[in-house]
Amino acid sequence: MILVTGGTGTVGREMLPVLERLLPGEKIHLLRRPGADIRLPGLGLSSEERAELQRQVRVIIHCAAEIRFNLPLDEVRETNLDGTRRMLEFAHGCPRLDRFAHVSTLYIAGRREGWVREEPIANTEGYFNTYTHSKHEAEALVLAEKKLPVSIHRLSSVIGGGGHVEQVLRLIPFSSEIPILPGKPEVPVDLVSAEWTGRALALLVARHFEVGAIRHICAGPELAPTFGELLDVAFAGGGRRPRLVSASKFEWALKAVSERTTGWRAMAGLATFLPHLSVSQPFDPGVTGELLRREGLVPAHGRELMAATLAAMV
Repeated sequence: MILVTGGTGTVGREMLPVLERLLPGEKIHLLRRPGADIRLPGLGLSSEERAELQRQVRVIIHCAAEIRFNLPLDEVRETNLDGTRRMLEFAHGCPRLDRFAHVSTLYIAGRREGWVREEPIANTEGYFNTYTHSKHEAEALVLAEKKLPVSIHRLSSVIGGGGHVEQVLRLIPFSSEIPILPGKPEVPVDLVSAEWTGRALALLVARHFEVGAIRHICAGPELAPTFGELLDVAFAGGGRRPRLVSASKFEWALKAVSERTTGWRAMAGLATFLPHLSVSQPFDPGVTGELLRREGLVPAHGRELMAATLAAMV
């Protein structure tokens, strides 16, 4: 049996049918509320239900996460950190388990400049939001596991399915009251489609699982447009193009704006994600990128994804 958390999310919905094709005959069980809750002791299951699942489970794919960026850290930790801890505890009771795939994010690098590679990340520079903070803590928990067959799968920015990238694109036009955005024009913006990401994750778990591996599911710098190029696309139809400033200056400006202004909420929404684009963090596809290319799974250029998404939003 394959046990999946977060299977109804944007990536999970794309992954599940691919898993069914790659592993025919393997039962897939979605762990979801109201029947279960990874925030609760024992996953909210009765001892009988839990024991029966543990007896059958061979593969765990842990995708579930609280992805809202503006929640208090203690609140987001309930799902992203404590939920991961409980999934690991559950896994220890699965005698047939031969793989535990933990889905993380490449943005756990936080405020740190430089390449993000397929290796453990030491972050001493802090984070831009509580989501990435809690996901880094969860990843550290998984990497410290010595007895389970674990691997890490870090996702890039997923576009499609109404996720945070689309939300940011909708907010940008409403930032005219403060005509600035955090970011540097030369910073690469790594974008991957939800469909491609789901296929890649399914393939890596089903056919290329490696205990202890850190996998990057991303486009890489060669297929990542710069932030400046994406703004060219976003404002090709006109409009007042914002000036790019440092994250600290943007944060100062946000504090200076009254909550009574109509654009304040839009600006606050942008502040939870866009500051990542003020630090240069090229994502290295590494060994995983080569593996996926050999399988014929090549991501589209981020510029094409951005243009298609904007066109669909008109």
